[in-house]
Amino acid sequence: LCLEHQHGASSLRGRASTLEVFHAADVEEDSAGNESKPTKPFFLLHRGQSAEFDVIFNPTVAQRVEGKIHVLVGDTYSDKSLIELVGEGHKDKFTLSGLEEDTEERTAECSLKKNIIEAVRVNHIEVGPCAVGEPCWRALTITSHAQTKAMRFEWEADAPFRFSPKVGHLHPGCAKDITVTLRSDVPATFRRHLLKCKVTTINLEQPQRKVQDWDDQMTITMWKNSTRKDPEATWPQTERVVKTVAEPAHTVLEESSQEVEVYLSAVVAYAQFQLSTTRVQFKDTLPFQTRTATFMMHSTGEVALKYSWQKGEESEPIQKPFPTTLMR
Repeated sequence: LCLEHQHGASSLRGRASTLEVFHAADVEEDSAGNESKPTKPFFLLHRGQSAEFDVIFNPTVAQRVEGKIHVLVGDTYSDKSLIELVGEGHKDKFTLSGLEEDTEERTAECSLKKNIIEAVRVNHIEVGPCAVGEPCWRALTITSHAQTKAMRFEWEADAPFRFSPKVGHLHPGCAKDITVTLRSDVPATFRRHLLKCKVTTINLEQPQRKVQDWDDQMTITMWKNSTRKDPEATWPQTERVVKTVAEPAHTVLEESSQEVEVYLSAVVAYAQFQLSTTRVQFKDTLPFQTRTATFMMHSTGEVALKYSWQKGEESEPIQKPFPTTLMR
């Protein structure tokens, strides 16, 4: 394998299966049986064998980077064994992790631009499939790469999507976990539903060391004397009060606003199933013996089927005379 890459951004690493077919070097013999110089390291794959490699992309510049992997079969390079590498390095004030590639969208783009290879866009969330009325959630992490300034983020989303936290601050170098929840009371299909997050750089009025990394889910629990009076109580009654922590005072830096787009796809549906029969008929069974019957239940819907069996109302048994045989 021969790797060509720009700016030293790519590297190859063999997996465990690769070590089994790797040969560091071999010694060739000429027609007279004399040993010659060792050959280059190589992989030897017998029929049915395979080798796996990891291609690692570690960009050092914020730009599109291309590369190629040539596969040398025998002593020649084959055009059919050429692997093209495309990556895109970026340098942002913040990053979102926990997203994934939208394979369907990438396939559609590649069919329209057959001669252009684009870097993979990791900006998609696949939620579900979800049952109607049941919440489904996915976790994200937003990380600040700023050196000195704090950042403020706010998600723009409407029902049935909910972000927690929806608004928050990030100190330099800090990260915060975010949960996106989907709950719908009706069947629905979402395909690349656009969700936006607005991020701005802010100046806190107080020194950062005195201000905590705030978000709208932070609360303070206090106990206060109750206004209700119980004449029989010997001690003052208290009640628990939960208050949301107010957002720290700050100012937004001009022209610091940045917007990131995230796409969400999900299917919300009812569970469906089929039974092989709706009536179980046992064969005649003698008293104190056991008879077993079997039927099949198939989940045919897009969401998981949760079920439990409940015993229905018992009907009056039908009395039948026991068969008797005279023995002589």
